[in-house]
Order: sequence, then C-alpha cells, then structure tokens
Amino acid sequence: MAKTATVRHDDGVMPGESQPTKESVNTGRVVQTMRSPVFAAVVFLATVVQVCADPLTALATGAGEWGHRWPPAVVITLAALGCLAQAVCVTQAARRPVLALLGALACYLAVALWLGVPTWAAPMHLVVAVALFGVGAARSIPVAAAWAGATVAGAAAALGLWAAGAGAPAGAVVGFVLTEGTALASVSFAGVALGMLWAVLERRTQRARRRALAFKAQQAEAVEASRNAERGRIAQELHDVAGQHLAGLVSLCDASVELAPEHPQQALHLIEEVRAEGRYAAASLYGALGDLRAVDSRAQTPTPDLRRLSVLIDFWRDRGMDVQVETTGDLQAPPVVVSTTAYRAISEGLSNIAKHAPGAPVEVRVEVDPVRLTAAVSNGAARRARADEDELGLGWGLDNLREKLALVDGSLNASPNDRGGWHLGVEIPFPRTTEAERE
Repeated sequence: MAKTATVRHDDGVMPGESQPTKESVNTGRVVQTMRSPVFAAVVFLATVVQVCADPLTALATGAGEWGHRWPPAVVITLAALGCLAQAVCVTQAARRPVLALLGALACYLAVALWLGVPTWAAPMHLVVAVALFGVGAARSIPVAAAWAGATVAGAAAALGLWAAGAGAPAGAVVGFVLTEGTALASVSFAGVALGMLWAVLERRTQRARRRALAFKAQQAEAVEASRNAERGRIAQELHDVAGQHLAGLVSLCDASVELAPEHPQQALHLIEEVRAEGRYAAASLYGALGDLRAVDSRAQTPTPDLRRLSVLIDFWRDRGMDVQVETTGDLQAPPVVVSTTAYRAISEGLSNIAKHAPGAPVEVRVEVDPVRLTAAVSNGAARRARADEDELGLGWGLDNLREKLALVDGSLNASPNDRGGWHLGVEIPFPRTTEAERE
C-alpha cells in the first residue's frame, strides 16, 4: 500500500514536534478492532440475519411463489456466503482499507446482481459503510471523499445496467437506481465522514500524548536540576558554616600548642574554646546532613529561625490559640544555628500545648543579650480536657530537642508551673570570639 503524504496542522503542536500521518492514525485502537475475529463474527451475524430474514419468513409461511431460477436452499446459502466474505473483507480495513472497501462492495454487488436479489442485499450497505470508515481514517479527506463518491457511483451504475439488462422500463430503472443508490450513499458518506472525524480526534490525542510525555520529561529534568541545586546549596552551607567552624578549630589548636609551654592556663582556656567551637560545627553538620537525607524525598525550604517567629505565632492564633508574645533584643542578631534551635524549641512547646492543653492561655518570651539567647513557652490550665490525650504524641519531641541543644551547649527546662500548666525554657550561649581573648 502506497504511503500518503504527512498531513500537517498548526493547532497545539510543540516546536520540533512532527505531525502524525494518516498511516500512523490507521493503527488506532478503533480500526484495529476490525481485525478481530469477534468483530467479523458480529458483522456477519448482523448482516446474514437481515439478508435472509425475508426469504426464510416467506418460505416458512408459504406466502408467494419462489420465482428464482435456483432452488431456495442454494440461493440462501450463496447469500450467506456472500455476507461471510464481506465480513472477512472488512477485517482488512486496518491494514488495506481500499482493498477492504473494494472487497465489501464486490460482495454486495455479487449478492445483489449475480444472485439477482438486490432487495435482500440492502442490509449489506452498512458493511460497505464500515469499510469506508476505515478509508476515511487512513486517507486524507479529499482521497477518502473521492473513494466514497466512486463507491456510490460505481454501485449505482452496476445496478442500473443490471436492471436495464433485465428488460425493465426506463422509468423503473431510474427509480430503482435512485432508491438503491440513495440508500447506499446515505450510509457510505456517513461512514467515511465518521472515519475522517475519528482520524482528526486520534491525531489530536496523539499530539496530546506526545506533549504529555515531553512535559513529563521536562519535569523530570527540572526535578533533577532542583536536586542538584539543593545538593550544591548544602555543599555551600557546609563550606560557609561548618567549614568556618572547622577552620576555627584548627586555629585554636595551633594557638593552644604555642601557648601551652609558657601559659598553660591560657592554653586550657583555648581548649574550652575548641570544645564550644566543635559543638557548633557538629550542629551545622547535623542540619546540613539532615537536609541531604531529605533531598530525594521532599522539596526543600529554608530552615526557619526566629525571623519567622511571627509566622509561627500567627499559625497557632489562626487555629484558636491565645498566644501572647514578648521579645527583648534583636532577633536577627543570634547566629543561625542558635536562632533555628530556639525556633524549634518554641515550635515544639506550642505543639505540645495544642495537643495537651487545648484552650489554655500561652505566653512566649524571647530574650537576646550579647552572650546568650533565652526562650520560654508557658501555659495556664487547659480549658477543656481530651480523653485521648495519651495517644496524641509519640514522646520524641523533647528528646530530640535535648539532642539539638546539647550540640550547641544549650540547656532545657521542662516542668509544671504554678498556674496548672507547663513551662518549657531553653538557654543557648553564643559562640565566643577568640580574637578578643587573644588580645
């Protein structure tokens, strides 16, 4: 079968995307269904019942006389074989639509003209229309329309010649051709039009599928780029934060070695500085490695700190918590690792109050001075009790918070208060600068 030219459209095609040809559309699921033996069996049964219904009914009831030159059993059997051959021809519509059409048309004309029973053969028009559906799906619109017109014209001409050869008057021949030709034309052009429409929809579906695959590939590339960027951010954080602390450790160790012989007390003091500096380096590594573990599982956002305290408070106020806040000092002054740890402590305290003391009034205090940060969350008695309070948490929050505070040499105080509620307080010292000590 000769290949047809590629049919191009301008609607919704991505740059660089090729248009599907009619040949590629012809492999669609609807037309491919015609190749199924089940489809052929359904077409055959539907056609043969209609073709043979009238003669079988007439023979069974004894109405009228049999005027055919061949016996009824022979004519009915040949008509049924013609229906079977026509159904088999239609199964080729997916791969050879034109040959399927010519075969279906030939079977119809053989039953109608060779057997001389055009009225019986009228139901075979529909099978011809099914074959034209395959042509409409596989060929360009002008070609498919030409085949539909040629089918109707050829069948009408053959019917007219047969009627004239049978000795029918001219008026009867014209009326016969108009009747049979109109019936065939109505279903034929409907079939080819449906095939054309289906082909258009199939091409749009294929374009949409290719666009979806392209977008999926772009999304995968964007996700991978985002992961690489996040890994780069973590590497930069390790370089800028943890690397700085580690470099400070090396400097402090060098200085303590130099001072130890003549100034042992100062050397011991520097060793204390090494200890403090090591805690901050460990805390920085802890946060960066935690981010690294989460790169492949969730999108990353900047680690919140006290600069987002108002957002945290508004979050709980929007959910009905009565929160009063008092801050002293500059919340932007503490080092990042101190600020994020304090933020986590306040967040943990508010979450615990929401779980265990619903409706209780809450006070949040944050104090920043030159050497330390102090934060506290306290609440009064709960206004309503929960029967399932013991099931609200796993008990890991305070333990994790203690671990984070230990890394920055901080302390945690969690205990009942005199208002029937709970108090959670943290104190985190700032890292000491060694330059001033050396001077």
